[in-house]
Amino acid sequence: MPVKHKTISRSLGLLFSSSGRETATGAIVQLLRSLLPLAVLFLIRHYVDSITGTAGSEQAAVTSGVIGLVTALVAALLVDDLLSSWGSYVSGRQAFLLEKHIASLIHKRSAGLGLSFFENPEYHDMLSRAVRDISWRPAGVVSDIMLLFRGIVSFIAMAVVLSKFSLAAPGMLIVAFIPMLWIRIRNSGRLYRVRKKATPLSREASYFSWLLTGERPAREVKLFGLERFFEGQYKKNFTAKGEEEIVTAQKNASRESMASVVKMLIFGGIIIYATVSFTDTRITAGEMAMYLVAFRQAMVYMRDAVSGVSGLAENRLFLKDLFLFLDLEDGRKSEAGRAKTPAGSEKIPAGSEKIPAFSEIEINDLTYTYPGSPGPALKNISLKIGRGKKIAVVGPNGSGKTTLVKVLCGLYDPDSGSVRMGGSDITMFDRDEYRRLFSVVFQDFMLYYMTAADNIRLGDISAAGSTEGIHQAASKAGIASFLESLPGGYDTMLGHHTEGGRELSWGEWQKMAIARALYRDAPVLILDEPSSSLDADSEFEIFSRLEEIAGGRTCILISHRLANVRDADMIVVLDRGQITERGTHEELITARGKYYSMFTRQKSMYV
Repeated sequence: MPVKHKTISRSLGLLFSSSGRETATGAIVQLLRSLLPLAVLFLIRHYVDSITGTAGSEQAAVTSGVIGLVTALVAALLVDDLLSSWGSYVSGRQAFLLEKHIASLIHKRSAGLGLSFFENPEYHDMLSRAVRDISWRPAGVVSDIMLLFRGIVSFIAMAVVLSKFSLAAPGMLIVAFIPMLWIRIRNSGRLYRVRKKATPLSREASYFSWLLTGERPAREVKLFGLERFFEGQYKKNFTAKGEEEIVTAQKNASRESMASVVKMLIFGGIIIYATVSFTDTRITAGEMAMYLVAFRQAMVYMRDAVSGVSGLAENRLFLKDLFLFLDLEDGRKSEAGRAKTPAGSEKIPAGSEKIPAFSEIEINDLTYTYPGSPGPALKNISLKIGRGKKIAVVGPNGSGKTTLVKVLCGLYDPDSGSVRMGGSDITMFDRDEYRRLFSVVFQDFMLYYMTAADNIRLGDISAAGSTEGIHQAASKAGIASFLESLPGGYDTMLGHHTEGGRELSWGEWQKMAIARALYRDAPVLILDEPSSSLDADSEFEIFSRLEEIAGGRTCILISHRLANVRDADMIVVLDRGQITERGTHEELITARGKYYSMFTRQKSMYV
């Protein structure tokens, strides 16, 4: 039970922190609407008695009384309609504010997690369940509580009326709804388990939908005629995820139908009893109308109370996924309702030791294994990287080059060994401050559909953002002339996602990524295959001016084209996650090892 209470209380906390005024207003509206039916009920009774003449008054007085009753009845119904309309507006605004608030919490939580989380399927399953229905389930908790409150208060009011007619009637109603309550709570659990189990299928269906509708896959999909195949895969996954849910919903409906039969049998019995009582003149026509309406309303309010309880039970289950995600930490937590870190995800500590001026980074006997991998991606790596040095890392595909960069930047924590700077392990530093030491162009660089200037400015959004700095970075990357030729210059939107946007070639996008990295004033510049999409002239310009471009910064260069790394101060050869050779170009050629073999093979292609 503590977990249940915690989920509900946290949901209420989210509501009041994101939309406190709307939540309070909604509660007041629901309270007023719960009291109106009682007033309507007594107005109906007096109205019926008035028009049947049971009051025994003169005709003029009766007519006057009827007009007054009708006016009061219409006014009460009008107030209820107005409260309903304003309640809908308040609920809509509440949902908007709540969704924005929760999305912000999810974004902050994701930003604080280590990179391995994003490479773990379990993380994506958790995220998918967390964001599902976030716009209404937390608000649904308040709706359920108010529905329960309104149902109980109104039912008690109706029960008081009914008890004058039959003491057994309220009790019979309560008994009639117990099976429905039990069935609905059980049904909520079944639905949750089915949807949780189907999360991977749901993500698969979404992926194939993106393949069919996204801009990036559109070329290959059309060229290879993959539309029908991907549509088939989408339907297969969507159907598989939905079939069990449909079957479960059907069974749930059948169970609820049986409970409904019990309710209606009791309702029928009460109608018969009321009719007999009226025939025997034990009650007036107005009283009979009042009792029948009261009984019907009591059923409605008891149903509302049951819906409130079962709704809370259902929302608690689904919201638990949201709070489990928000409670994710880089370390593991215990099971009792608390978040459990996806298996294999790493802990990236955030220390508080002051980062010294950069002079040297030392990697000591470092080993790193990807979660779920049979063997390490890096094994027993030891390397010193001095200030202002140009280090090249080469090797076959899958040898661990990019993994080494990610560990060096503090994106992964090693299984063993360490990365040290200024004599301290990097885990002693604030991780965000430590990462500011690096400016990286990854091989799979990002495409940002923003203005050209903003694309470059993203390299260091904390900087003053001078136009001159942006232009200098673009010039060093060899993209300045192109950007200046665009209709809006640096203010031109890039990509086809907005009207008037300019799409770039892949090589031009890569130059934008290089400019973004150069804009950041970091002491270490890392270029991971920076010329993979460049033409021969652009590639030659980048590497012939690398010394100038780096501007005295430490430069770590990853490249398969060995001619581009000949001038490096040290070349490190990685093979199957281990350093097999290191030295200058001349030293490695003389050694006639792996580097010599790769270099001569590439050289022969141009001779």
